[in-house]
Amino acid sequence: MDSIFINTPNGNKISVTQFIPETIPKGLVVISSATGVKQTLYFKIATYLEQHNFAVYTFDYSGIGASKLQSLKKFNTSASLWATNDLEAVIQYAKKNHTATKLCLMGHSIGGQLIGLAPSSKEADGILLVAGQTGFWKLWSGLGKWKMCMTWYVLIPVLTKLFGYFPGKKIGASEDLPKDMALEWRTWCCSPNYLFDHVSNAEQSYSAIKCPIYSYSAQDDNYAPKVTVDWLTNQFKGQKAIRKHLIPKEVGISKIGHFGYFRSKNKASIWELFLSDIKTLTS
Repeated sequence: MDSIFINTPNGNKISVTQFIPETIPKGLVVISSATGVKQTLYFKIATYLEQHNFAVYTFDYSGIGASKLQSLKKFNTSASLWATNDLEAVIQYAKKNHTATKLCLMGHSIGGQLIGLAPSSKEADGILLVAGQTGFWKLWSGLGKWKMCMTWYVLIPVLTKLFGYFPGKKIGASEDLPKDMALEWRTWCCSPNYLFDHVSNAEQSYSAIKCPIYSYSAQDDNYAPKVTVDWLTNQFKGQKAIRKHLIPKEVGISKIGHFGYFRSKNKASIWELFLSDIKTLTS
């Protein structure tokens, strides 16, 4: 494991961690994180994949974790730029270091959404979406629907305006988020067609991706109900994705939720599924 900083097209530096096996890698994996989640969440599965002879790259988006290089009151970026600037820079950097190695992009939650917007994603040999979903609140049901409504119409706009950034840490929700990222994300989540109502070239960018896609959801994931994952997966119109909906007891574990995919206690279940898929996607 080796942590470095790389330059991005707009001049920001972001933190990247490389997991490089000692022998020639079987494949290359770039992991794009969920919203407000540090790359450290993915270090254990990255190490696991490295042990199976894959080169893996994780990173923190601008303003998050080790890529938070100044107060968010003095720094700003958007959700769109996390895709077209940050993720794009990491994909290009990883491919430059492994020119003859097949590439799998793994995106968790918003990380899966942003894969569709990064120009170099069309060069991937395979994509693994993990709880990649639309955030449009009306697709939730019951109490969850109204919690999402309150998040997008009250919590995020009010607190972001008050603090000059979204104070995720103060309310125990996530890492703090840059102002424009939080507000753009909130705008997407209030729109029936999510980011496609606001990002001008989104449909073309998603459709340009022709590689095989596997898309995961979990029965007990309140942040990414099956219907929301189905919706996002269907936007990758250049390739019919293989959907995998996990029911915890059927894979021999008690719970998955939104983050359990990456917990080491699920190595013998979910990680083995991921490894098999990545081997297929990079073969």
